[in-house]
Amino acid sequence: MRRLILQVSLLLFILLLGFTEVMSLSAKRYKTTIKEDQNFWRDVAKKELERTKTVTLNNNVAKNVILFLGDGMSIPTLTAARIYKGQLKKEGGEEGTLFFETFPHVGLSKTYNVNKQVADSASTATAYLTGVKTNYKTIGVDGTAIYKNCSSINESNKVSSILQWAQKAGKRTGVVTSTRVTHATPAGTYAHVADRDWECDGAISAEDEELCPAVKDIATQLVEEEPGKSINVVMGGGYQYFDANAVGTVEDPLETEFVPCNRTNTTNLVDVWKTYHASYSPEFVRTKSDLNKVDAANTQFLLGLFSNGHMPYEYEKREKKLDVPTLEDMTRAAIEILQQEPQGYFLLVEGGRIDHAHHDSIAHRALDETVAMDLAVEAAVNLTSRDDTLIVVTADHAHTMSISGYPKRGQEITGLAALDADGLPYTTLMYANGPGYNYSIDQDHSQVIHENFTKDEVLSFSYKQLATVPLDSETHGGDDVAIYALGPMAHLFHTLHEQHYIAHAMAYASCIGDYTEHCNGVSGTLPPALTTLLLPLLSLLWLRF
Repeated sequence: MRRLILQVSLLLFILLLGFTEVMSLSAKRYKTTIKEDQNFWRDVAKKELERTKTVTLNNNVAKNVILFLGDGMSIPTLTAARIYKGQLKKEGGEEGTLFFETFPHVGLSKTYNVNKQVADSASTATAYLTGVKTNYKTIGVDGTAIYKNCSSINESNKVSSILQWAQKAGKRTGVVTSTRVTHATPAGTYAHVADRDWECDGAISAEDEELCPAVKDIATQLVEEEPGKSINVVMGGGYQYFDANAVGTVEDPLETEFVPCNRTNTTNLVDVWKTYHASYSPEFVRTKSDLNKVDAANTQFLLGLFSNGHMPYEYEKREKKLDVPTLEDMTRAAIEILQQEPQGYFLLVEGGRIDHAHHDSIAHRALDETVAMDLAVEAAVNLTSRDDTLIVVTADHAHTMSISGYPKRGQEITGLAALDADGLPYTTLMYANGPGYNYSIDQDHSQVIHENFTKDEVLSFSYKQLATVPLDSETHGGDDVAIYALGPMAHLFHTLHEQHYIAHAMAYASCIGDYTEHCNGVSGTLPPALTTLLLPLLSLLWLRF
């Protein structure tokens, strides 16, 4: 009996130590000195109400449109990133906001595509950039095109993007991404392919080349076909997809982790790009130092390929002091070049590595990348005027990350929530599936055992969160995603929208594509709001005289 009591006591002691450790790992980092009684919360609500009452509709024409796309930036990602941002500043985090969360107009987007409940980045890019939903893993074509079937693409089912509509309206255009510039999201502005993985010629099979001799890979379409070759600013990664002789270094190795694509055509596409724009003295840069030397006022075409594959994560740029621009750096440079055009511009900025971190089930990286994109949005707002620039922030799809466990307010969002039923710690952020499946079966296969982990592991930039279902790569989620808007016609984003609506709303706001009529005729260059007031008056005058 004594032995049993000792064993139970020892077990309870171990559990108590574990619980104490969990609480020390996730203890509140920030304690408010403000008395948060009922008067406090009423005052908070009244101040928010007063701010809301000052919101007015901006019916100006959007001379410029900037679309920020957080790849995989689900609503739980936004919540967790908001807390993470605050905790970086030694605050609790819950009471804070991401910068773009202060935008006055907010909506939701349904992310399904033609043939999948849960979509990928190629089909979603086609939706929000061209205004047409399509099939899984196809780009720049409608739903009649078949995945991996090159012969199913023809001129009648290719769809043009808002970037091309902007070019036809005489505007400058730009694409900035933290992924390869040939990846699904940026490719949605200029490419037409039956398979998003055809980023370079080496990815197209001999059978496809024989069946479709005219088929071109995405990198080639960027530099040889419209609208790609007329994009004024292109920045991101993917140099090895343009140069068959690309060389890897310790800091910038040749990419093999994602979709390895080796060029077989020895023609250097960067040289092709330079030749095409030779009369404009184009700038090609490979480092942040080179980008900083670019004279924006006298540059019309800029190509920046800062890594062989996807660009490094933002934390890697900081910790390794890499000569690689941040997403904010690239956004600033793009706007400075594009704003030289009096007719305005369209710019796509993608925080693409949010998605990659989620696929690896490394939530810490995903939140850090989201905050990095938030800084880029803030920079864009500071460089532009809300009188003539529409800024939209959204995501293409969700992920399976959740926030759970009843953690105390102020607990570290990337840390631990509490103990499970077996007395072992679990994290606040977890995934429904993925490589973070951190369980094993005991020797007699009778019980699932939850593995333990340390504080340093949980808080690092390499820790894979727990997951329920084992997969090599975590999947996307089918949730709706948020849309935030600021500037002319931002109020067009106000409810639950189909994802392809986004392209139509942006085009209407800037009077391009199919939406030029409300800017012509009586209105001329007048803002739509003024036109709305004048038309009834002109009608009365017509009837009177």
